[in-house]
Amino acid sequence: MPSYAVIGASRGIGLEIVRQLATDSANTIFAVVRDKANSPYIATVASFPNVHILQADVVDHAALKVAAVEAASITGGTLDVLIHSAAYMDVTFMSRGLTDYESDEQLDAELTKAFQINALGAVHSINAFLPLLRKGTVKKIMVLSSEAGNRDMTWQMRFSGMAAYGLSKAALDMVMTKYAAQLERDGFTVFALSPGPTDTGSTSNLVVNELNTPEMQELMKRWEDSVANLDTSMMPVDQTVKRVLILLAKLGPADSASFRLSEEVRAIQV
Repeated sequence: MPSYAVIGASRGIGLEIVRQLATDSANTIFAVVRDKANSPYIATVASFPNVHILQADVVDHAALKVAAVEAASITGGTLDVLIHSAAYMDVTFMSRGLTDYESDEQLDAELTKAFQINALGAVHSINAFLPLLRKGTVKKIMVLSSEAGNRDMTWQMRFSGMAAYGLSKAALDMVMTKYAAQLERDGFTVFALSPGPTDTGSTSNLVVNELNTPEMQELMKRWEDSVANLDTSMMPVDQTVKRVLILLAKLGPADSASFRLSEEVRAIQV
């Protein structure tokens, strides 16, 4: 009976991952959310008997360890797969470059928060659940990342915006690589993937209209111009997640430390 912990499951892609995994009664899923009381969309999966909702913020390492203990009490101390979906991207600052902030203090605050949640949050999440994963049979860690943190693509696009988000996602990719190197001898599969542009408006406060800004349109155009035949249209969240889960099941230790581009995810036939 495979067991999964989904970190950042209160909305969007993380929530849809929980929902789709829960349709298989053989799975045991731990949906880790920052605040149960203020996660209105989590009710859509709460009725599944194989879903256990745990509360922990990724910036609170103590709470994550408590959540891991709760999960261990249900599985007998094991976990097969950890999916890290938690992320931070403030619409107000989303498109800004490193010289676009009103003050150095504002720049420091935004970059620090992005790093704390997007990179350090993954470290705390993985560390908390790693003792369980070591006792599991599948031993997989999947981190949801973004091409915004890809150095080669950033240079190819000549894109200076999305600085805080991009820097923190680049750090997240290195976090993934460090764990892949550390856990290789233990048979782990550790990888990152970019799900690509996804319409999460039905289960997220970050609705499509907020992403439909001139800055985002410029980003999408540059992205399309830099990658031949790239589809940057919004994919429905259920379709994105179907493809993500197919890739998750397919990859093994030989794929560890890899970053799977969104074009690979989108090309998967379902």
